[in-house]
Amino acid sequence: MQHRIRLSVCAVAVLCAGLAAGAQEALDQSRRTALVTAIEKAGPAVVTINTVQIRRERLSDPFYDLFLFGPAPVREEAVEGIGSGFILDAGGHILTNYHVLQDADAISSVTLPNGRRLEVDLVGSDERSDLAVLKVRETGDAPLPFAPLGDSESLMTGEWVIAIGNPFGNMMRDPQPSVSVGVVSATHRRVSREIGQGERFYQDLIQTDAAINPGNSGGPLINALGEVVGVNTMIFSNTGGYQGLGFAIPASRVRRIVDELLTHGRRRSPWFGFRGQAVEEVSPHVLRRLDVSAESGVLVTEVFPASAADEAGLQPGDVVVRINGEAVAHPTDVDFINWGLFVGDQATFGLNRAGKALRVPLTVREYR
Repeated sequence: MQHRIRLSVCAVAVLCAGLAAGAQEALDQSRRTALVTAIEKAGPAVVTINTVQIRRERLSDPFYDLFLFGPAPVREEAVEGIGSGFILDAGGHILTNYHVLQDADAISSVTLPNGRRLEVDLVGSDERSDLAVLKVRETGDAPLPFAPLGDSESLMTGEWVIAIGNPFGNMMRDPQPSVSVGVVSATHRRVSREIGQGERFYQDLIQTDAAINPGNSGGPLINALGEVVGVNTMIFSNTGGYQGLGFAIPASRVRRIVDELLTHGRRRSPWFGFRGQAVEEVSPHVLRRLDVSAESGVLVTEVFPASAADEAGLQPGDVVVRINGEAVAHPTDVDFINWGLFVGDQATFGLNRAGKALRVPLTVREYR
C-alpha cells in the first residue's frame, strides 16, 4: 500500500511539473506579441549615424589688432551630431534624413546595434525631400541585416506603428536603438508650407503619436508586420521634445526618391515650364484686356519654349485653376504640386481660357 502511495505522489509531482512548464510556455508565447516580432525583424538593420562639424570662430584679440600682427587666431570646435538610419537592401544601401548629414564635415561612424562599425560613402541626397542614401563600402563575409521598404498606401488610421532610432544617443553611448510604439494618427497629412521654410517638401506625411525625439531622424517607422512604412523625419513641439505629434515620409514616396538617387545621384527637379501670377494680384484692367473671367487661380504670364507646358498647349492668358484635381490660387501652390511629382509623371491641368473650361494633360519634364 505504501508503495502505491509513493507512486501516486510521484505521478502528481510529474503532472504538476508538466502543468507549470506548459503555463510558463503559454506565458512566454503571450509576451511575444506581433510588435515584439516586428521589432526583432527590423531592429537589427537600424544604424546609429554620428557626424562631426568643425565650427571656426575668429577670436577678437586687441593685441593683434593694435600691433598689426595679421589676422586674429581662429578657434576650431568639433560639434558632434547624431541621427538614425537603416539598411534597406542586401547591397548595403542606408537610408537617412538629409538634415542628419547637413552641415557635417564628416561622418565619424555608422554603427549597427551589435556594435559592428561600417565604412560608408554618400550616394546621393536631396534637401527638399530631406532624404539621403549612403552605401556600405565593404559588406565583408557576414551578410548585412536589412529592412526593405514596405507598403504605406494601405496604412489605416489607428493601426499600430513603431518608431525605431537613437533619441538622445549621445547621452546613452551604446548603439542599441530605442523603440516607441503608437498609432497612425493620420495619413497624407499636409503641414504648413512655412514649416519647411521653402526648402523642404513636408507634404503627404504619416502622422503618428509614437514618440519621436532628436536623434530619431532617419530611422524607420514600421508596422506590426515589421515592414518599413515610413522614415521618421520631424516633430511639432514647443519644447524641442516629444509632444505627441511626429511625422514620417511615407514609404511609397521614399521608394521613388531612392530610385532617383540611386539612378541619377540626385533628385531630378520636376518642371511644368511656365510662370504665373495670382489672379487676385493682377489689376482688373489687365484681366479685362486678357479676357480673363476667372476670379481665382494662377494667370499664365510666360510659357517656356520646348517645355512640358509648351507642348501641352498652355498659353499666356490661361488661368490654371486646378492641377490633378487640387485647387491652386497662387504660384506657390503650383510649385508645391510640381515638387510633389517626378519627371515622367502625368499631370492634368484644369484651365480657364477666355471663360471656357479646359482639361489639359501634361507630362512632367526635368528642369534645365
